[in-house]
Amino acid sequence: MMTIAIGEDRIGVAEVVAVARRGAAVMLAPAAAGRLDQARAVLEDWSRQDRAVYGLTRGLGNRAAQTIPLEERAGFSETALKGRATGAGGYFETEVARAALFVRAATLARGGAGVRPVIVETQLAMLAAGVTPLIPRIGSVGTSDLLLCANLGLPIIGLGRAEHGGEVLAGAEAMARAGVATVTLTEKEGLALCSANAVSVGYGALVAHDVHDLLALADAVLAMSYEAFAGNPSPFDARVAAARPAAGQEQAAAALRRMLAGSSLFEPGVPRRVQDPISFRCATQVHGTVRAALGWAEQDLEVELNATADNPLILAEDGEIVSTGNFHTALLAVAFDALRLALAQLGSQSSERCARLMDPELSGLPSRLTRHGVTRAGVGLVGMVARTLSRESRHCSAPCSNDDVTPMGVEDQAPFTLQSVRRTADQLGFLRQALACEMIVAAQALDLRPPARLPPVVAALHGFIRRHVAFVDDDRSTTEDVEALAAAVDDGAALACVHSALEV
Repeated sequence: MMTIAIGEDRIGVAEVVAVARRGAAVMLAPAAAGRLDQARAVLEDWSRQDRAVYGLTRGLGNRAAQTIPLEERAGFSETALKGRATGAGGYFETEVARAALFVRAATLARGGAGVRPVIVETQLAMLAAGVTPLIPRIGSVGTSDLLLCANLGLPIIGLGRAEHGGEVLAGAEAMARAGVATVTLTEKEGLALCSANAVSVGYGALVAHDVHDLLALADAVLAMSYEAFAGNPSPFDARVAAARPAAGQEQAAAALRRMLAGSSLFEPGVPRRVQDPISFRCATQVHGTVRAALGWAEQDLEVELNATADNPLILAEDGEIVSTGNFHTALLAVAFDALRLALAQLGSQSSERCARLMDPELSGLPSRLTRHGVTRAGVGLVGMVARTLSRESRHCSAPCSNDDVTPMGVEDQAPFTLQSVRRTADQLGFLRQALACEMIVAAQALDLRPPARLPPVVAALHGFIRRHVAFVDDDRSTTEDVEALAAAVDDGAALACVHSALEV
C-alpha cells in the first residue's frame, strides 16, 4: 500500500477508508510544510500589527468584536480548545475517529488555518502509533464539528482521553505510551484544531464506501430473486435503459445483466409473465437512483476532503486573512438526506419482493414457500421481519438538514450534517438485515423450483446462503437464521462471495 502524501495527493473516499480501516501510511508532503510556514508567517505578522482577525486578535462567537490582549493570545488557543470539548451520546468507533484525525490533518496541510507543521506532524504520528482520541457521537450542528473536533484535538496537548493498544487512557498517558510528544499551542492553533468538519466528512466517507458495498450486494440479491421468481428481464435490456437514460439507471441495468449472465431467463418462453410486479420490474430504476444519490454525496465529500474551509482563512500568497462561511456543510447534509430517501426505496422493494415470492398467485410457488400446506408457516414470518426492517429504514430517511434551530445569537442557522451522516449509517444496518431476509426467502424459492440453469453469481450466492442457513422444511425458529446471515452480510463475506463469482 502506497504512502499518502497530504498537501500533495488528492484525497478521496478510498484514501479515508485506507487510513481509517487498513492503517495506510500518511506523510506531510515537503511542499505542504513550506506552505504551512508561509501561512504561519502571515498570521504572526497580522497579530503583531493587531489587525482584526476572528479568533486571533478578536474573540469567538458573540465576542467577535472584543479584542484579545496580546499577552493572552497564545494561552487563548489552549483555553479555546478545552472550553469547546464537550458532547454526549457515547463515543464513535475507532475507525471513525481515525478517519476524522486523518481528514483534519489533510485539510490543515493545505495551509489555510495558519498552524505550524508540528501540529500536522503530531496528528500523523498519532495515526501511525495508533493513538485514537475519544470523540462523542453527539454535539455537532454542521457549522463545523466544533465541539467534537475539540475532543479530537485534546490529546495533542496531553488532555482528553484516547485509545491506545486496546486501552482507553488519559490523553497524556496514551501519547507517552505511543512515544508521541505533546504540543504546546500558540496563537490560533486551538481554534484551527476544533473549527472543522473532520468528523462529518471522515465519517461520511466511510458511510459512502459502505453504501457502495451494500449496493453491490443488493444487485446480486436482486438477480437471485429474479431467478427465483422466473422474472422477465426486458426492463433492464440495454435498449430500454438507454431509451430513458436517467442518472444511474443504465449502470444499474448493466450491473443486473452482469449478475444474471448465463441465465436461462433471457431465452424465449422461460420468464413466466409478460410483466412483473414493480418491485421487480422497476428495481434498476431504484438501484440507479441510489447510484445517482451516492454519486452526489461522493462528489461533495471529495470537495470537502480537498478544501480549505477554515474560518478565518489565510491567503498566504496575497498576505491576507479573511472571514469565511466555508465551514457550513449544507450541501453534504442535503446529499446524505437524499441518499437515505433513495436507500429507503431500495429497502422497500426488497421487502416487497419477499412478499411477492410467497404469493402463489404471482409467483406460482407454494404459499409462504412451504411444502406442507396450511399447517406450516414456512418462511412467511421472515417476510414480516423484512417488511419491519424496511419500515425502520424509512424512519431513518426523514431529513435532518431542515432542522436549523441553534442557541447562539450570531450562529443562527445550521444544517445538522453529522446527524444526516450518522442516520445513514443507522439505516445501512437495517438494510443489511433486510437483504439477509430476502436472501433467505429467494434461496427457499429456488430450492422449491430450481431453474434449469443458474448464472454463476446466483449459484455462488445460493451456495453461500446454504452454508449459513438450511432449507426450511418443517417449521423451526428462524431467528438464528436471520442473525447468522445478517452477520455474514455485515462482515463482508456475502459480498466477497459475489465478487469471487464475478471474477471467474
